[in-house]
Amino acid sequence: MDEIQVMADGWKSKMDMLASEKETTQAKLSSIKVQLRMAKEKADKPAQLNEDLLAQLSSVAAEWDALGKDLKATTSKLETTSADVDEMVAQYMADVKAAEARLKTNAEYVRRLSRRETLEEIHARGFDLSTEIEEAQNLEAEAKKLCECGGFQRIRRPRWFW
Repeated sequence: MDEIQVMADGWKSKMDMLASEKETTQAKLSSIKVQLRMAKEKADKPAQLNEDLLAQLSSVAAEWDALGKDLKATTSKLETTSADVDEMVAQYMADVKAAEARLKTNAEYVRRLSRRETLEEIHARGFDLSTEIEEAQNLEAEAKKLCECGGFQRIRRPRWFW
């Protein structure tokens, strides 16, 4: 029976040692689990940050595209407006030239009318200026025709003016 007791004591000591190893292993396992959880949390933070940054990048890219489209539309409007302004300036310059020509024609008519009236007054005082008066009347009539029938170009307005 002593032998059995010695064997039982040996088995008990082995069981105690195995229980102690089991507790040590479980403590190590718990420690490793904690470390693994912490490592996973650390890994999740950059992944979440990466996802956030990708979302922000997508948003910025969408805004960039929208701004690019706006820029193209604005550039197109600017080119169209610039062309219209150039056309308007050219038309106004033509209008100014036509008005200047009309003014010159009217001034010439008034000058010739004044000359004829002056000649008629001189003729009324007894001087024979009938040839000069006739010539002045012809020149006056010619100037009047130019003034009335448009010896100048008709003023055109651009298509967008009306």
